[in-house]
Amino acid sequence: MSAGNAKSSAANNAAKSSAGTAHVYLVRRIVVFGLAALIILAIALGIVFGVHALGSNNGAGADNVGSPAQSQTAGNAADQDSGSKDNGSNGKGNSDKDADAETQTDGKDDANTSDQQSTPEPLTDDERAAILSKAEQTATESGNELITYTYCVASKGEVGDLTEFSDTVFSTLNDPRGWPRAGAVFQEADGTDPNACSMTLTLAAADQMTSFSTECSDEYSCRVGNDVVINVDRWNNATEGWLNAGGTVSRYRTMVINHEVGHRLGHLDNELTCSAVNQPAPLMQQQSMDLLGCTPNEWPLDEELWVSE
Repeated sequence: MSAGNAKSSAANNAAKSSAGTAHVYLVRRIVVFGLAALIILAIALGIVFGVHALGSNNGAGADNVGSPAQSQTAGNAADQDSGSKDNGSNGKGNSDKDADAETQTDGKDDANTSDQQSTPEPLTDDERAAILSKAEQTATESGNELITYTYCVASKGEVGDLTEFSDTVFSTLNDPRGWPRAGAVFQEADGTDPNACSMTLTLAAADQMTSFSTECSDEYSCRVGNDVVINVDRWNNATEGWLNAGGTVSRYRTMVINHEVGHRLGHLDNELTCSAVNQPAPLMQQQSMDLLGCTPNEWPLDEELWVSE
């Protein structure tokens, strides 16, 4: 081979090598840029999905924060107030008191709850007739003189609908476990003639209690003459001691009606008191103040089965 041909061949080889190297670099750049683009895209997608997920979690957290608050509000509406006592009366203006040491805010909460509930259906004439018939049978079989008391139902102040109060009074006073065992039955008057009422049972707002007598208090229930006045706070909440001893609001309502009407029938506070631990307390004991080791009791004991005009 001549020197010229050798140089030409070397130049061609060098050119081919240079072109091959450039091609390799180009492929590498394409691959590198492609990978970089994929990485950037992946990072961007990760950021987008991460922000979206964070927003969703924050929303769920807000809902969870709200739930306990709503539950606590509902629970507060079911909270009870505390303390009470029943003091005796001689029927000449002195009061029979259901004393307590409760806070008044709980009574307002319960009143608001009651407002949201539907008004109960009143007892029908047939239902009342059936209840009264059983009461008369019990009174007749008691061996005591049958006495029929005619009473009126009233309200004073902001106490809400009286349907439940009226039904509870009638059912309680004519229950065979109660005063019918002493020979007494009770008929509700239509209210058109106040003089026809042997007594008037009034559901009264706390701030109206002293309007019946200066002996009454805004914290208590009381009886003044023929007026049997039930404090709406006690009606809605009972007392702490009563509830802690296993009593309920429903049973307290029965007790306070029977207790206060018992004063109208001639009974005094604490004429009998707890004789043995874990025995039913006498009805006329001041159960709202202290059960003295007895258990809550809403009905007159055998020893309390008498009435006087």
